[in-house]
Amino acid sequence: MSPPATKRACDQCHTLKEKCRRPSTTTSCERCDRLNQTCQTTRNLARPGRKPRDARNLSYNLPTSFLSSVTRSAKTLDLSSCKNTPYPDLYLPLDKGLASNPALFPELDQWERHFLNLMKDIVAPSPLDKFLIGPSFHESNHRFFVQNLLRPAPTSILKHATVACAAVLLGDQDVQYMKTSVEVGHRRAALAVSGLRSLQISKEQDLVTALVLGVAIVTFAMHVADGQPVLISRYTLTLVKPVYQTILGMDPGVMDLLMCLVSTETSECLLRSEIPTIRVGERDRYNVVDRYLGLSSSLFAQLYDICEAGHLMKVTSGRMDFEMVERLDTIQDSLEQWQASPPPGFIERFTQSEIVVMLAQARVLRLAALLIVHRLRYPYGQRDKEALQISNAITAEIEMALQSTGRSIPCTAIAYMAACFEITGTEARAAVADKIHEVVTFSRQSQLQVMRTLSLAWDARDGGDQIYWFNIGNHVRKTPCT
Repeated sequence: MSPPATKRACDQCHTLKEKCRRPSTTTSCERCDRLNQTCQTTRNLARPGRKPRDARNLSYNLPTSFLSSVTRSAKTLDLSSCKNTPYPDLYLPLDKGLASNPALFPELDQWERHFLNLMKDIVAPSPLDKFLIGPSFHESNHRFFVQNLLRPAPTSILKHATVACAAVLLGDQDVQYMKTSVEVGHRRAALAVSGLRSLQISKEQDLVTALVLGVAIVTFAMHVADGQPVLISRYTLTLVKPVYQTILGMDPGVMDLLMCLVSTETSECLLRSEIPTIRVGERDRYNVVDRYLGLSSSLFAQLYDICEAGHLMKVTSGRMDFEMVERLDTIQDSLEQWQASPPPGFIERFTQSEIVVMLAQARVLRLAALLIVHRLRYPYGQRDKEALQISNAITAEIEMALQSTGRSIPCTAIAYMAACFEITGTEARAAVADKIHEVVTFSRQSQLQVMRTLSLAWDARDGGDQIYWFNIGNHVRKTPCT
């Protein structure tokens, strides 16, 4: 006997694995109303329970080879001098003489001092704020930025990274600084990279220095045409990976820095089906609000698993055995069950606008992950209806956040690209391309890179080749994402 019609989810909610709330089949559900989408239930009734493996309409071949694991030697971190308290240097008092005391940094030239003074003296909004999940993190983030300048030797190499970062941030914001900022930035970034390469982690301060350096240099690299943000992220994460467990016990702001690098590397690894350096466990970020990733940082465990599965498919030319089927099933099940985990006091701590952005960010990244898993199973041109529904849901969530908050959602460029890969019509493609400057706000270079990636992916789709997600990276140039 068929179940009552009122208990059936609409097609949109069914595809996205969302709870469908509507009083009857003659009315639209709450979600479709909110996103201004057509609410209908036209699919055939399916038998309850999981489909048997032979009913999934997939063909598999046994792989001829498997990935081998690489064991890295771990460094030993001396924590004998560390206390069970948050990292103390994160909370040094703000220096009030930076903008007026030339003797503080005598090695800086006039332009370099000018960039630092502008960055230090900005109260709000700061050029750094565009990376944050919301203004509640402005004060602590800006304080942290300034304090990096004040750290004693041997962390003076942070000055090079900070000057490079400040220069390109202000150059991206104001065209009058652009030429000089790039010149200053390149000079100081080169010194910062050299310092990062020579850095060895023997105590807690070295660990923080490595992460701050990595984030600052990546920020610089994302603002210049010849930047290498993924290489910097990967190098820094490789450097700190042996002491990852130590980071979990430090001040939460330090873990936020690591997640910034993880997000940068993971976005590229998703696009190219490569394996990220560190798998951040879901429980490692439970009940955490990340300054960059909001409530979404626990999702990066599943994103790592997607990268790993995609890489295995890439190196075996897409051939899958039953183990790969089970791997994808497990990932999809985990994504369908995943929920954001706000900490106690979340509603009181953050503004309504920040909460909207965080919840939208979590939904967008989860939907993008489901879409990528779908495209690991099916090439573009097959099962497009389900993929387009997820794509539309992603762009609708992004548009809703833009309309209600007036700002973009951080760290969702890879999700926007995954959604836009599904679009086939010329006018529809032009429409989403016109939205890039609103959706991707990290830097002008990021916007250009996303546009180039979309163009190349669309050209590849139009060329008629059979393209899965695991080989779409072969059709696009090196494209850093945030």
